Amino acid sequence: AVALVENLIYGATIEQAAAGRLGARMAEAASLADLADLTFTAMTARLKAATAEGIRLLTERAALTDEGPEMLAALPPLADAVRYGRARAVDGAQLAALFERIAVQGALALPHACRALDAEAAALRGAQLCAADAALRLIGENATLTPWQDALERVVDDTQATALLAGTAARLLYESEAMASEAAVALLSRRLSPATPAPEAAAFFAGFFEGAGQRLLFDDGLRGALDTWLTGLDPETFTEHLPLFRRVFSGLDKTERRRLLDTLLGRRGALEGFVPAPDAEVLWARHVERLTPILSRGDAHG
Repeated sequence: AVALVENLIYGATIEQAAAGRLGARMAEAASLADLADLTFTAMTARLKAATAEGIRLLTERAALTDEGPEMLAALPPLADAVRYGRARAVDGAQLAALFERIAVQGALALPHACRALDAEAAALRGAQLCAADAALRLIGENATLTPWQDALERVVDDTQATALLAGTAARLLYESEAMASEAAVALLSRRLSPATPAPEAAAFFAGFFEGAGQRLLFDDGLRGALDTWLTGLDPETFTEHLPLFRRVFSGLDKTERRRLLDTLLGRRGALEGFVPAPDAEVLWARHVERLTPILSRGDAHG
């Protein structure tokens, strides 16, 4: 009862109070990302007045900021809001235009935002890059993807960019197929060459492979470039960076590690020796017939 009375200052009904309180929090939001989160909350709660206020504040704040990191952090919640708006036909066009504007501004500011960072700041910025990239690909508009890919390429080529972020940018380009396998191999060979200081090479390695080491199972060129670098390290340098190597390869599960080891040792792989059963086609058809209703929730016991 006390809480209800306290919130009467925001409105006489629950809807009015919720919209009023959200509006107050929006006015106090510390960042574009917080403001975008609150706007998305207003949209999902179907609070039209609060949603309109959130979009207005987002538009004003985006026009006044030139901080690359702040704009990058705002893209994931904005992407959620754009998708929700399109699905519900709520403020879709205005939000999409705002998302495009912030995405382009963030792309222009990206190269400068990736320079002269210590290890902790670089790790945080790398997480922002990955989240922003996922948000942009979620929306999938060429108007935002093209400037973003151009910005990632500039980070990769920027001699002042922090090595970890250059590696992360290269990975995102490679995963999106904006960078061909041959170009990625050439880049790795250059960035992991003996001419590159070991700490810088290790940071680039971490940015390119951390959390995605399974690509080594499928790309012979990448695997070869990495193998050449690792086997060329002196024992002291290898030991120094061993925690990093363990962290990168910890993303592989037991089966993937075994497959990678089999590949490196020239073995054919974990499935060697297995052959289809004589009646595999009949058994598979029955298996699919049983699985289909379960996966579509049509089975009584699903």
